[in-house]
Amino acid sequence: MKKIVKVKDIIFDKNLFVNYLSGTVLDLLLCSYRGLPKGVNYMVIGDPGVGKTTIILDLMANIHRIQPNVRMLFVSAEMNEIDLAIYVQRYPKFGELDIMFVEAEFDSDAHALDDFEEALRMGWDIVAIDSFYELQGIVKEEENITLKKSESLLLSIIKKQNKAKNERGVHTSFLTIQQVTKSGAFIGSNRLKHMTTAMMELRLDNPKNIYSDRYVTFSKHRRGDVGVKLYYSLSQTGDVYFDEERFYNDQKLRKLQNEVSTQLHEYADKFNKLFNNISDDK
Repeated sequence: MKKIVKVKDIIFDKNLFVNYLSGTVLDLLLCSYRGLPKGVNYMVIGDPGVGKTTIILDLMANIHRIQPNVRMLFVSAEMNEIDLAIYVQRYPKFGELDIMFVEAEFDSDAHALDDFEEALRMGWDIVAIDSFYELQGIVKEEENITLKKSESLLLSIIKKQNKAKNERGVHTSFLTIQQVTKSGAFIGSNRLKHMTTAMMELRLDNPKNIYSDRYVTFSKHRRGDVGVKLYYSLSQTGDVYFDEERFYNDQKLRKLQNEVSTQLHEYADKFNKLFNNISDDK
């Protein structure tokens, strides 16, 4: 039987609740107390061409600039060295990140699953995976197992890293890009969804127009708010542009709407009490 405990009796290192900061307004979306938390699993999905890889690499590079001692690894199962070199030309800061390229090698004794587990055993503060579905497929083919079994093996490795079972004893945070269906729905099992701390969605205002405004939002968030939009642009070279002014204006508008809604509820309650008192008098 599993040991039964009270959360108040569990002792945590206070440093576990000190977040990683990127120095951009995106920090306000990542967590209610700002920044990327430790030991979490953030799934990143979105419409084709919205810049999922760019947003994640930009986040990691910004964290590296502010906190150079944070160890980060980008696991690329979709793009090769040449593909990433193009990214570095537009965003030179990406060149400072550690990258592990994963590809199926059926004529080699080396297996992606073993390489992935061995690399993570070293202990990384933040690991990004692009994409989980592609890595899952490579493991499936190399190990000659089902997709479900492949997913289970990868999630087991990720869970161990969340709980700091690595050489450095750090609670690894994962930023995992996942593919979606043509309708934009998340691809993955219920277990994968349940292990997800937050679901970051990158969307277009008009999904049929690749040139329409793009925004980041969360549809699931155990560390922050859902439904809040942060608009961004990839048109600049060097950094992703986040529209701070629009974000703060929207924030003020939401606050005002909440205040009005609260007042309306209070007036409704007062009216109901008054109406009930009049009815009682009759």
